[in-house]
Amino acid sequence: MEIVPVGEESLGVRSMCLYVETRDLRILLDAGVSLAPRRFGLPPHPLELQRAREVREQILRLAAYADVVTISHYHRDHFTVPYPSQYMATDSETYKAVYGEKTVLAKSPHDLNWSQRRRHYGLAKALDGVATVVYADGGEWRFGTTVVRASGPLWHGPAGSKTGRVIAFAVSDGEETLAFIPDVEGPVEEEAVHFAEEVKPTVVVVGGPPTYLGWDLASAVSNLKRIVDLRPRLLVLAHHLLRDVQWREKVGEVLQYAERRGVEVATYAKLAGREEQLLEARRRELYGETGRGEEAGEEEE
Repeated sequence: MEIVPVGEESLGVRSMCLYVETRDLRILLDAGVSLAPRRFGLPPHPLELQRAREVREQILRLAAYADVVTISHYHRDHFTVPYPSQYMATDSETYKAVYGEKTVLAKSPHDLNWSQRRRHYGLAKALDGVATVVYADGGEWRFGTTVVRASGPLWHGPAGSKTGRVIAFAVSDGEETLAFIPDVEGPVEEEAVHFAEEVKPTVVVVGGPPTYLGWDLASAVSNLKRIVDLRPRLLVLAHHLLRDVQWREKVGEVLQYAERRGVEVATYAKLAGREEQLLEARRRELYGETGRGEEAGEEEE
């Protein structure tokens, strides 16, 4: 199994896009990229806009090879929108290049919040006749010796969160099993751990807690330790966690726990052989400003 990191906060953008290739299948997980419209009261820096364009170009290159593309949920950093956007590096045709003639394993709209349901409607209308959309919640598919499995709905953060629900995916080729668990924000709820326990992963990619929002990390730390106890060879911490330049200190307990148990912890940047570029987290520095405070809360993505 080949795992290629495409876009994520350690690579300078909001995303969790991964490309995975097995003997039988080429799958692009969550082919989206976006930038926070405001952070520290500032718009995206030109360096962030450049990185968004670069990540979008890589998504398009890999989409040309992919058989399957996933949509774990309808936040704009996890799918390609069907309209032009500077912050998502799209034009009016980009979505066709990503999804056209593909099988799209997508989150069902039945339990989405209003904003995700609205985005789903716009994308579903655009993809009619362009792609084969399969609502994936709880499903399983076999491609030769490769099995793709989707979780049931998981909370995007704490149970009852206004940001809605997501689905996770597992890809297994008989030798390796990748668990791709986006935007569970910790995981703060045990249901994401249960999915990992069921699929017995050798590699786990998980959306970590949004430490920059000042959350109580006890549940996230406990659940990350439970994932470590599954003894994957690799745990990739990603996304919301890496919007905080002090993320290593915030989850230091997990890093030490993993080291004692022989589980390697990495970021997308490390997997890509690149230096971390926490551009959003360093937006004030990029603008040369230090006096602006953090916003309270988190905008809908």
